[in-house]
Amino acid sequence: MEDSLARLDERVRSWPLRDGWMGRLLYGEACACRYAAGELVHREELVLLDGGVFQGAMSPDLSSAWHVLGVWRKALKGNPKDLLGLARPGEEALRADHAGDVPEFFYDPDWNEPDRLLAWRRTLSQSVSLPPVAAAAVVGDAWLELVPDQHGAWRAPLLAALVLRLRGKTRSMLLPIDTGRRHVRSLAGNVHTQEARVGQWIDWIGSAVERADKDRSALVLAEEQLRLKCRGLRDNARLPDLVDLFLSRPLVTVPLAAKALRCSTQAVEGMMAQLGSIPREVTGRRRYRAWAV
Repeated sequence: MEDSLARLDERVRSWPLRDGWMGRLLYGEACACRYAAGELVHREELVLLDGGVFQGAMSPDLSSAWHVLGVWRKALKGNPKDLLGLARPGEEALRADHAGDVPEFFYDPDWNEPDRLLAWRRTLSQSVSLPPVAAAAVVGDAWLELVPDQHGAWRAPLLAALVLRLRGKTRSMLLPIDTGRRHVRSLAGNVHTQEARVGQWIDWIGSAVERADKDRSALVLAEEQLRLKCRGLRDNARLPDLVDLFLSRPLVTVPLAAKALRCSTQAVEGMMAQLGSIPREVTGRRRYRAWAV
């Protein structure tokens, strides 16, 4: 698995579509994260909300997914050593960082988050002796078991992804582990032992690598087909910009494209016609339609 993960990272390292591919993955990861918490968020709604053209009512689940999306984006730009807290000097400083009053109505005053966080930090430090994938699995599992943040269990896959990046396995990406988790059949019954739980995490990571590589292959093919439609156009043509939008979003609507490209909806509809059947309509509706590649 570590070899396949390293190969995937190497393939996307200098790939021109890497940022768009990673952006597409993060939309799916945010939805998968909320799915793991028992919430169903439609990727279409999240894309439209993020693009500033969502017309529906904001639900708590959609708001949570948007927050998760923002956190992953910040993590993608950050230094994993800093984000994991490895640059902080000593445990006393960590205790001071989390000192202070918290509202008891929302938080259990006996939860003792600083001590739980310190215990997780010890696990993180001890994981350096393990292979990268095993270390990520142990760190993610420890976060779910210790729950240093009462409302932050969803951060476990992100922390595991940061460990993989810190260990040099994913220098060019953050692996969307919850997406992999969503496509792995759960074991029957509860998983009580650490060995079984860590084994589950490794399965999730393997599934995430497989899904991400499939998305990469599909995007390569889609780009080849879409770029053919841009041959022979004028230098100021907007069709290549629409193609770039399709390659960076899981789906595109006419209002979303019009806002992103700063043109009229009529112009977007004309360009959609030029692209023909390559972008497929995914809603099956006559109004509020969306296309994807």
